[in-house]
Amino acid sequence: MTHAEMISNKSKQQFEFINFQNSRIFDFSVLLICCLSFGFSWIESMLNQDSFHTLMYAEALDIKRGLIPYKETFIYYGIMTSLIHTLSLSLFGERLMSVFIATGIFYSFSLFLSYKIFLKFLPKYAAFFSTFLIFLLHPYITFAWSNYYAYTFLSLSILIFFSKKSKINLFLSGFFLGLSFLCRYTSIQVILPPFLLFFTHQIIFKINTEKTTLSRILFFSLGFIFPILLFLLFLFSNSTLDDFWIQNKIMLEDGEYGVTISNFVPKLLISIITFGEKTRDSRIIFFTIIFFWNLAALFYFLRKLFLKKNVTQDETLVMSCSIVTLFGYLNALHVYDLFRLINGSSLGIGVIIYTILQISQRFGHKIKVIILLPLISLCFIWANSLIFSPSATSSVYFPWKLDILMGKGVSPTEISIFRGKILSPKYYEFYSEVFQILSKFDHSSYYIVNYTADCIPMVINDLPKVQISSYDMSSLIEQAYPEEAKKIQQIINAKKAVILSWKDIHIPGYKVVFSRSYLSAEAAWVTNSSKKLYISVPEEAEI
Repeated sequence: MTHAEMISNKSKQQFEFINFQNSRIFDFSVLLICCLSFGFSWIESMLNQDSFHTLMYAEALDIKRGLIPYKETFIYYGIMTSLIHTLSLSLFGERLMSVFIATGIFYSFSLFLSYKIFLKFLPKYAAFFSTFLIFLLHPYITFAWSNYYAYTFLSLSILIFFSKKSKINLFLSGFFLGLSFLCRYTSIQVILPPFLLFFTHQIIFKINTEKTTLSRILFFSLGFIFPILLFLLFLFSNSTLDDFWIQNKIMLEDGEYGVTISNFVPKLLISIITFGEKTRDSRIIFFTIIFFWNLAALFYFLRKLFLKKNVTQDETLVMSCSIVTLFGYLNALHVYDLFRLINGSSLGIGVIIYTILQISQRFGHKIKVIILLPLISLCFIWANSLIFSPSATSSVYFPWKLDILMGKGVSPTEISIFRGKILSPKYYEFYSEVFQILSKFDHSSYYIVNYTADCIPMVINDLPKVQISSYDMSSLIEQAYPEEAKKIQQIINAKKAVILSWKDIHIPGYKVVFSRSYLSAEAAWVTNSSKKLYISVPEEAEI
């Protein structure tokens, strides 16, 4: 190679960094978005004042302290979510922030995975723009919830599935799909059908030879089944299979919200058309556009297939993303929330960008800008309410308060689970008083009984619990675990219980030592301003 050629190649490499089509600056920009999202999630973990969803922390704490999942502690959504949260307590400490930090890591990684998937059918600038839109729609996590974990593993499975075709890749794709299922069992109707359709497409249209297709299905299936078999082995070895079925039945009954096999399609369509029942803003409305746009795109590609017209590899990938997107709406079947939609249907944004680019190729540059103008306008609208929004959005239920973050908040030290958090004075004062009362009871003599959905008092102290669940599902739990109900009653009769309730339950031999209203402005999960927390203790207890 001559000296002139070397200089020319070097110049091309330098120019590639700022080339609009293939620039590496878009890669760095996506990494910056991921880091920014994680940073925002960290801030959310400091400011979040959500006592109900602390149940995910409570189950992880139980496991870390040696309780057997399902047999001795209630697993709410999936064993993998619980294990990741348990690991987070070992890495970041036994504090509420830890499960949020882990969830923030997974969500920011899912943004990067989305970008990598988009790159398979979009130029870099368009893949970056699609990822940027996802970030603007949902910049950081809302809860330390299983949806974030299940979707990250699903995205990894999709990326590997459409990467270099090899047996190990198919096994790994199935393996990560199995982990996605183990993060949230109710996600099975969301994550598995798209892959069944992918293979069906290959069989019907003979994408590969029959032998190759069967081999691909076999290795994918082995990967999917492998982690599930390990989980079943754990259940059998600990004699917890019955508890597994019982607890998942309870969760289905507790979160049914009137959804049945016969009405789930119309119920979901009504939510999509009416934008759900909660905060209705441009973000949640955009997901209605995503749904119908992807539905139209899917019908277009299916029409091409059945008319035996040529379908390119890019179009096959886009069609696959449309299928994943449409099934992703089943995540929001019982509650139509944006954080559930983003963790299931956000690949549909890439489908929209792809179709816009294909349509705009028929027009001049000015028309292309006009087509993209609505999306660019949305970027400014969403960026304006990204953080410190004066009111809740469909993406964030509890807006950050700048005054709390900048000096007017309380940084607790004596309550270990609040370490690292910055709380409003009223919220901290509420739980500080609860902590002071509970700390007066000897953990070797008293038990704590919870008849509320507030899990903070359950983990704020060392009082042993007798309930398998950290929050109250009393009617369902009592039917499933009658021995537990009997044991609780024995402890109450023996005057050995510290009882949490949302009303004065007037138990003979007990007195109310704490009765205070939750402040809806200070706790995101409280919708009823008259809701109170009562603490009842034995009359002879010295308080």
